[in-house]
Amino acid sequence: MKKPNLSEARLKAWQRRSAWPLIALSLLYTFVYVFPIYWYPVSNNVKTLCITVEYLCWAVFVADYVVQFKLAQNRRRFLKSEWLALLLVAIPFFRPIRAIRGIVFARQASTRPRESMVASIPWIISSIGLLMMIIMGAAVLNVERFAPGGNIKTPSDALWWALVTVTTIGYGDRFPVTNEGRLLAAVLIVFGIGLLASLTGYIASWIISQSKAVEEENA
Repeated sequence: MKKPNLSEARLKAWQRRSAWPLIALSLLYTFVYVFPIYWYPVSNNVKTLCITVEYLCWAVFVADYVVQFKLAQNRRRFLKSEWLALLLVAIPFFRPIRAIRGIVFARQASTRPRESMVASIPWIISSIGLLMMIIMGAAVLNVERFAPGGNIKTPSDALWWALVTVTTIGYGDRFPVTNEGRLLAAVLIVFGIGLLASLTGYIASWIISQSKAVEEENA
């Protein structure tokens, strides 16, 4: 009989315990990132406070990754399987999206992993989409607000642009004019296509599974 792997058990236990705190920190990081941009202008004290909170959140994210790395029995395999988590820690822009990873771990704490993953898909997709719209809207507003000839000047402009871009509608009344803004738009467009494809695939899979369940009941 195979003995239980204590290192892996400890790693999974840590991930479950840290899931909701990481969600809270991710949302806090998102707030302090977008607040000075959407509520521009803000005082220097507020800017300093937001930057300080960002660094504190980042420090916790790094500490969490280090703990997981030390708990992993096969650290090379951990780095390969958790390369996305490392990217989210290393690049500040992506840190708020760690909330989605925390949601999956939290759901797995109370249900079987496969079932929890399937049940979490709509929640995950919705959360990712909302976070990306808020974050990318703030990022574009930050570079477009004072750009010559720019038309994304207010938070409502930025959020509207993010909504029509992530849904691949491309209404056209708001668009970036700077190279930085266009790069952000390209990222959001690609992300939106992937998001819609994932949602479509989930709906198709759910319809097929429901059809099979009905057939089995009638058999």
